Amino acid sequence: MFDDLSAPFALAAVLAFFVLYFLPALLAFWRDAENRWLVLAVNVLFGASVLGWFFALYLATRKPKAPHGARAGGVG
Repeated sequence: MFDDLSAPFALAAVLAFFVLYFLPALLAFWRDAENRWLVLAVNVLFGASVLGWFFALYLATRKPKAPHGARAGGVG
C-alpha cells in the first residue's frame, strides 16, 4: 500500500538526519563565525556523541569577542 512512498520518505529522513547532524557547522558557516572550521572539525569528529554535538553547537552560537581595545557602549 505504501511501497510507492518508501523511497521519498527514506530520502527525506536521511536528508533531515544530515541537516540536524551538521546543524552546528551549518550555523557557524551561516553566521560567518571566526572558529567555523573548528566547529566543523568538532562536529565531524565528535558529533556522534551527544556531548560533542552540543559542544559544537555552543561553539557555533557563542557571541564573537569584541576587538581588543574596543569600548562597550559605542564610540568614544
